[in-house]
Amino acid sequence: MVRNGLFVCSIGLIIILYALNPASMKYDLLSMTTGIFLVVVGGYFFFKGKKKEEQNKKNSNEVKR
Repeated sequence: MVRNGLFVCSIGLIIILYALNPASMKYDLLSMTTGIFLVVVGGYFFFKGKKKEEQNKKNSNEVKR
């Protein structure tokens, strides 16, 4: 989940980067909204996966009796 989240974030940032029309210096609102949505979803996946990995690492380090 961590790598997938980072990938989605990077795609969202690229979309935001190319949302600006250099000739008219205006942003395409649909592209900007899509990019922001992908960054938010990617961040959610990243932090969810990171939390899950930390929990798995904690569970594997416990001594079982």
